[in-house]
Amino acid sequence: MASGEVPWRSLDELHRMMLDDLTGFTDTDRAELVSAWHRLNPRPDSRGGLSRPRETRITTTLSNDGAALLIRLARAGRLPFDAILSAEPIHSCKPDP
Repeated sequence: MASGEVPWRSLDELHRMMLDDLTGFTDTDRAELVSAWHRLNPRPDSRGGLSRPRETRITTTLSNDGAALLIRLARAGRLPFDAILSAEPIHSCKPDP
């Protein structure tokens, strides 16, 4: 996307596009695999690792994923971010400077 090879797509759309190239999966299988990203649990040490620096610093995350998904994951994992930055509003993603 950053190189212009593929126009902007959400990460869910990109995941689905990659799965569409594989054989042996039904549409239901593909939808389930894409939605699995929305149910990920944080690593066990994430909350503590974010809490300590947050005592003296602002903590944020930057992700190629959409803000809604990032917020859901942060809430479900009780991750203590001060801000969540997503590539979604600017329709560009890492590593695009």
